[in-house]
Amino acid sequence: MNFTQLEYLKELYVQGSFSAAAQKMSVTQPALSLQIQKLEEELDFKLLDRTKRPIQFTDEGKYFYQKSIEILKMVDQLRQTSAELSEEVKGNLQLGIIPTLAPYLVPLFINELNKSYPNLQIDINELKTEEIIAKLKLGDLDCGILSTPLEASGVIFEPLFYERFYAYVSENHRWFGKDKVDVENIRDEEVWYLEEGNCFQNQVNSICKINYQQQASQNMVYRSNSIESLRRIVENQNGITFIPELATINIPTELEELIKTFTGEQPVREISLALPKNYSKERQVAALKKIVQKSVPKRMLTRPGGWIVDTSLKIK
Repeated sequence: MNFTQLEYLKELYVQGSFSAAAQKMSVTQPALSLQIQKLEEELDFKLLDRTKRPIQFTDEGKYFYQKSIEILKMVDQLRQTSAELSEEVKGNLQLGIIPTLAPYLVPLFINELNKSYPNLQIDINELKTEEIIAKLKLGDLDCGILSTPLEASGVIFEPLFYERFYAYVSENHRWFGKDKVDVENIRDEEVWYLEEGNCFQNQVNSICKINYQQQASQNMVYRSNSIESLRRIVENQNGITFIPELATINIPTELEELIKTFTGEQPVREISLALPKNYSKERQVAALKKIVQKSVPKRMLTRPGGWIVDTSLKIK
């Protein structure tokens, strides 16, 4: 048994086929298949049920796979030993950030991070919350930045900062002249919203109880993964959308009147650092956390008195 075989097994589990796993690992399919077969012969039990398509792991294979992931994580920790023992922050950090945050947060901290830690290479991936959690468990990501609270086994969360939700109201809308928006009086059909299943949209649903069936009766339904796309529609058409606080920083002065707070208790989203249990690269992660918190407005570091909106996500 060797670590290469365990890496092949991991990729086979992720990709679900020999051909895709072989391509990902830059080897031929017969070579990868042979290594898995040798591993099965040494273990004296089948890891895979090859009679099914797509291929499926046997019960023994699933158990062995989980143990092999733990071993691969420990190997990665050993590889990081020299970087951890050195006082210099260096090496590589694989980071996942949710799409409703990355375009606003990354420009705030990336230059300072590069300046403060020139020997730290950071690989940033825009991923949905579920993808970040899955990759953290697989060891494909070192950490993630996402919205909490959420339930996810095998992952720990450290709050980084808090940002308020705002309404973004068209100048053609009847509420444009108001300073505050009452969510109780928002009609479903006038809200432009993100794709269903997005954690940000889940939070918006909690704030104003959007009815998707009623939304579908509109002349046009626009499902997007981009807050910026929804902003443009509001600016040029009509209606309302919801935006997080960091998204308001670069809004031009002439459009600031479109930004509205809410009456009553202010909704807030909690942004946290997500880490696998027993994670490695502690020095690199600490450096990232320090720079991120240094880069956002100081007021956002303190938990406000508003309503921390749940993401409504439960991930096994």
